Parts: sequence; C-alpha cells; structure tokens
Amino acid sequence: MSVRILPAAAAAFLGCGLASAAAAADLTIAIDGLRSDKGEVKLCVFSAETSNKAAFPDCVTGRPVKQGSAVIRGGKVVVTYSSLKPGVYAVASIHDENGDGKLGTNLVGIPTEGIGVSNNPTLFGKPDFAKSAFEIAGNTRIAITAKYFF
Repeated sequence: MSVRILPAAAAAFLGCGLASAAAAADLTIAIDGLRSDKGEVKLCVFSAETSNKAAFPDCVTGRPVKQGSAVIRGGKVVVTYSSLKPGVYAVASIHDENGDGKLGTNLVGIPTEGIGVSNNPTLFGKPDFAKSAFEIAGNTRIAITAKYFF
C-alpha cells in the first residue's frame, strides 16, 4: 500500500512551519541617561517561558535568551536582538563603567554603576521580573533610562 500526500495537505503542513518562522520578531532596546561613554553597557533579555524569572536581573543564573554588550555613544546605546518568538520578556542592563564585566556595588550592596530594566520601574531593592515584563507580538522597541544611586 502506498501513501500519498495530497498537495493541499502538504502545503498546509509546510505553511505552518513558515508561519512560525515569520512570527519571529526583532527587539530594539534604546538606553539613555548614561552618565558617560566610559566602559560599555551589558544587556540581558529574559523570557517568561524559558528564563529563571526569580533570578532576574542576574544574567549568570537567570538564563537569559539573549545577551551582549554595546558601545556607548553620546550617553546612549541602541541594540537590536533578532529572532525572538512572541511572548513575555524583560530586559536588564548595567553600565559597566570600569570594564570588569559585572555590576559594581558598595559595601552594603548598593550599585555604584548604572542599572536599568524594561518599563523603568521605581527601584527599591532588586528589580522584579513582573514589573519589568512586556509583551512581544511583533517587532518591538523599548526605552530604558539608566539609573545611578551614587
């Protein structure tokens, strides 16, 4: 017995794969308020589906879906990450002024370098994924303002 795939069924099956690929979106992140062009900005994009939301904004233990660094020009950074599927995300950033690859803090743990998270919530303590979360349903642009405590 032979199995035949009907052309319409084959097209529908292949079309599902193409629709999924087409649903991937770009996320453009614009960060301003950086107090100098010294160092670089470290960014991490966290997904509600696959990242460790409880660890947000820790880029080491939080399992971000995208991360990278950007050169600062004129106190601003613009970065675009491609191929993100629709869903809920949050972004964390640090202004790594001293170039050591991590957030500098004082003796009591207060950041000495700039930080920023999506939605720009008021920060009292560790940023929260839920307050920083936003939805991607197509190409998306967000703005983050760096915050400094010292």
